[in-house]
Amino acid sequence: MSQPDPIGVYTAAKPPFLRRLTMEAFDAIPPGHQMFALLELDVTDTLAAIRAQQEAGARVTLFAFVVQAIAATLAAHPSLNALRSGARIFTFEDVDVSVPIELKTKSGPFPHQIVIRRAQDKTAAEIYGEIEAARSQQANSGVAGGEDRWGRAMMRALLWVPKAARNAALRQVMQAPRTVKRRSGTTFVTSVSRFATAGGFVVPYIGGPKATAFALGSVLEKPRVVDGEIRVRSVLSLTVAFNHDLVDGGPAARFVRDLQARVEGAEGLA
Repeated sequence: MSQPDPIGVYTAAKPPFLRRLTMEAFDAIPPGHQMFALLELDVTDTLAAIRAQQEAGARVTLFAFVVQAIAATLAAHPSLNALRSGARIFTFEDVDVSVPIELKTKSGPFPHQIVIRRAQDKTAAEIYGEIEAARSQQANSGVAGGEDRWGRAMMRALLWVPKAARNAALRQVMQAPRTVKRRSGTTFVTSVSRFATAGGFVVPYIGGPKATAFALGSVLEKPRVVDGEIRVRSVLSLTVAFNHDLVDGGPAARFVRDLQARVEGAEGLA
């Protein structure tokens, strides 16, 4: 009696354009040397402040607030708002935050990039407004913003040349900090908190020239000691990725300390 084919049922297909764009970009990004901070931040008071603002009519979310807190803290630690180009380090005054937002496409949900410019000078409500405006723009035009349009146009052009040439061209872009800032900002913040119900941390990708990247995980109720008593608190999982080529342990620790104080203290929400 013949045995069934162990391969089983499978499919083989070319990836959609947006997935191929992502694959090609990651192939071209040079590897780096990373270190990570896995943080649990008590956001109980922060969430209460956000609810108070929402009840007063403000449009603000925890994600928008954390993006603003990250930008403000980076502005206070400018050596972490930097990009590398070979043996040179470019440090920028403005914190431009790249944010992927999942949008509906012909191939299904897919993240599109927008960049929040000068995020250190904006409120959480203003950042939320920019994110929602990008969603509306994508629904009407198919692109979420100028950076999204530029990235897709460049990849469509490069797909006509051999892969080795594509990778070389993309690496040239990665070696141009002013172009990187113009097209994808100085740092990266992503979130899976809308979809995550389990605890744990999300580790963001941080190849390439940027000094930092951030990933928000879920908010869970956990016991914490507050004023000598054990209480149930709302705790946010936040991962900070540092490019060790640009950031050492001491500056990273001081940045994390100040970011924790800003987030847990709900700075800017009062």
